Amino acid sequence: MTSDAVRHVIGHRPDAEASAVLVRLTGPDGTSTIGSGTADPDTGAPLHDGQHFRIGGVTKTFLAVTLLSLVAEGRLHLDEPVVRRLPGLLPGSVTVRSLLDHTSGLVDESDVRYNDTAWFLRHRFDTFTPDQLLARARSRPLAFPTGTRQQITRANYVAIGMLVEHVEGRSYAEATRDRVLRPLGLDHTWLPGADPALPAPFVRGYDEGVDVTRHSPSLHGAAGEMVSTVADLDRFLHVLTTGELLPPGIAREMYRVPDVPYAKGGRAFCGAGLDSVTLPGDVTVWGMAGIVHGYLAGIAFGGVPERRLVYLICPTRRGGLRAPPIVERLLHSAFSGRASSPVS
Repeated sequence: MTSDAVRHVIGHRPDAEASAVLVRLTGPDGTSTIGSGTADPDTGAPLHDGQHFRIGGVTKTFLAVTLLSLVAEGRLHLDEPVVRRLPGLLPGSVTVRSLLDHTSGLVDESDVRYNDTAWFLRHRFDTFTPDQLLARARSRPLAFPTGTRQQITRANYVAIGMLVEHVEGRSYAEATRDRVLRPLGLDHTWLPGADPALPAPFVRGYDEGVDVTRHSPSLHGAAGEMVSTVADLDRFLHVLTTGELLPPGIAREMYRVPDVPYAKGGRAFCGAGLDSVTLPGDVTVWGMAGIVHGYLAGIAFGGVPERRLVYLICPTRRGGLRAPPIVERLLHSAFSGRASSPVS
């Protein structure tokens, strides 16, 4: 029933909403990979779970694990001010923990206009440094006192990337590769820096009819530059849910949601590299979604019995929602077994 509900949501692609949807669902009855659409509309190449694509904000989950592994080793402390390691970078109230759970107060502003397709098309091959990605957030007062509210902003994880580099004495890409990717055998997942290419085989992404498969991942930096496959993300999610990546006391930080308001309404829902959502029937699901031009990717797990979901959607236009209606419908169908009404 659950797989049938997911198939219903995926529908027949390409259409006006997406050129491709690829889902991998694992539960008590095994694993199903379900796809609709094409990896390349020009050639009609079929979808499969070994094709590469950009995972956007799911990068944050990998980076959170990398940083928390440093905490587990005693090389970094969650409640220490960031300025102790990186003098002058951020206000003194901003702690390591507040970056991880988005309670730092850094403003959600950047010179990189992620939601502006016209701007993106003009600048998609430009190279941006972490300092550039942080410049506007650093130049503005905190949006709220650190620790009193929550608001997702890419600046938090750009700063985490810089912090990892300071502690490790090497790039956050190298640290993530050696601490997470290699030990798990994630051979098709990496941080490409400024390289605009995707290795074959890959799924093409489009925005407003323009092929945006090639663009500089430096636009996203440590908050969203990674490339992966459905198969690799499922492997990562499996190990994450079995508790093999971090000591239990440290791993709990990923699920610790601060008891504060969310800046745009409601209550906080972000832990350290994982977000939570409560579906109808009081089903709690954890995961992360990432959207960049051409691709919307996500991981999710939870429910009773436990299930895990990895998805790739190639929307016809970027939009500004991390969880547009199709994602809400996917979560609902995967974890409640019904494809009817979207999650509200």
